[in-house]
Amino acid sequence: MRLQLRALHPVTAMVSTVPDYTALKASGFGFRPDRGATLDGMFRVESARRRWFLPAAILLVSSLLWADGLAAQNVLSRALQERIQENPHTTEADVDAGARVFRRSCSLCHGADGTGGDGPDLTRGVFRHGSSDAALFRNILTGIPNTGMGGIYQPDRSIWQVVSYVRSLSRAVGEEEVPGDPRRGRMLYMTRGSCSDCHRLNGSGGRLGPDLSDLGWRRAPDHIGASITDPSAAMDADYRTVEVRTRDGGIVRGVLRNEDRYSIQFLDEFENLRSFQKTDLAAIDKPEESLMPPLASFFRGRDLDDLVAYLYSLRPE
Repeated sequence: MRLQLRALHPVTAMVSTVPDYTALKASGFGFRPDRGATLDGMFRVESARRRWFLPAAILLVSSLLWADGLAAQNVLSRALQERIQENPHTTEADVDAGARVFRRSCSLCHGADGTGGDGPDLTRGVFRHGSSDAALFRNILTGIPNTGMGGIYQPDRSIWQVVSYVRSLSRAVGEEEVPGDPRRGRMLYMTRGSCSDCHRLNGSGGRLGPDLSDLGWRRAPDHIGASITDPSAAMDADYRTVEVRTRDGGIVRGVLRNEDRYSIQFLDEFENLRSFQKTDLAAIDKPEESLMPPLASFFRGRDLDDLVAYLYSLRPE
């Protein structure tokens, strides 16, 4: 597109056709001595306005949204604090009602008796994310971020009743006494039974078995001992064994990671991620036994007590 304009110089009056603004600027046209302004200056001002307007608008909108979000968060926080007072539902009838809600909404992860499963043991009276009634109410209501614990949609009365039921499960408030020497247990963990081949601890180790870094928060000592001597009886649901037979007769075992209608994925015994289309397999089996062998012959008596004491001590803040 070509630009046509009348020269503004006071000496020369003419109509000039220029190809673009660059040519106009080079020709000297556009200067008005009586106003001391040029088209070049006007374009620079307009360009500058455009450069700062969009970032400023974005900053303004972001600030308003942040302020609105913070205000809403504060309102929700105050509303939640008003709901979290001293537990008003602590009678035997409340405990029984809480048990019914617990069985419907909580037992799948925490076990029918509260001793743990996918979720932690609730029978010790001490909990990683808060042990007060108010903390329990909040965690049951809203869930715990970055964990598998989601909130439950129940009236406040029912949630308080669940708190009362969880309290009734506690064997003792405070740290549970465990026989054994955790320091010696640590040495046994590192040197006997090849535990670290399959289990991670503080970022190092294998991946076939559960991460043990915070085991003391999730399992009671009795459960830890049973998982060592008879792992199939105390198998973690997230580490179920799968065995597939290929059409050429090969057998591959591992720990199930994902399965849908058409395919299955698992971590094999060498920690290789394997994926199969089900149409390529002759059979899929999920035996009710752990890949971890029973270790009763490796750990018994004092050795077992020491190893359990060490694993139970794994409770990072």
